[in-house]
Amino acid sequence: MKNSKAFMFFLVFGFTACSPKYYTPDTHNVPLISQKGETNISLAGATNRVEFQASQGITKNIALKANGGIYVPETFNDDKEGSGKFMEVGAGYFKKFDDFWIFETYGIFGIGMLKNKFPFEQNPDLGATGRITASLTRIGIQPNFGFKNDIFMFAISSRFVHLSYQNIAGDLVFDGVDQLNYLRKNNAHFLIEPAVTFGAGIDNFGLRIQTGFSRNLTNENFRQKKSFTVFIFNYSF
Repeated sequence: MKNSKAFMFFLVFGFTACSPKYYTPDTHNVPLISQKGETNISLAGATNRVEFQASQGITKNIALKANGGIYVPETFNDDKEGSGKFMEVGAGYFKKFDDFWIFETYGIFGIGMLKNKFPFEQNPDLGATGRITASLTRIGIQPNFGFKNDIFMFAISSRFVHLSYQNIAGDLVFDGVDQLNYLRKNNAHFLIEPAVTFGAGIDNFGLRIQTGFSRNLTNENFRQKKSFTVFIFNYSF
């Protein structure tokens, strides 16, 4: 199942272990803003994806953030087509406790689309033919709580979101199942996505690692990826 093609936005649509996946949780944007004017810019990456994040404290207790990225599947031959992108914005409240502990919570909203194509002549023995396209929206909240000083940071975060798909079209059949009907019947989901982030740095530059998972409360068997681990390069000023 190496000849997949993907176009994603908030979601990574790919075929792993001969199975289509319609969603992958993206990296949590966890800035731990502590004061007005504080700004964070980050670059996050993992296999076949790269993401950009930004955030800023705009008042004593209000912050804005935005994140987005691209997904590029492995290419094995000229038949393979596809690329991806995503974007999310959020606004929220932050409060610093003592000198180093910070709580923040954001309302988040994102939109996206996917396109994945399998030429009809490819892999007929696996039952994968045609293409599928769809748009999506994701809306929810993301609370973060963590510790941050000049050298070290640690945070626990979680997203509580509603994910929905629209404008589903195409003719993809996988393993004898019409994937358009599958996605139309499974077009709305409630997800809980916790994550932990560790980091260290010096002189405003930091390296972080984040790992998390996505639990689908609507359909635990939905075709999605359930875990992720990424590295994050952060610059704050």
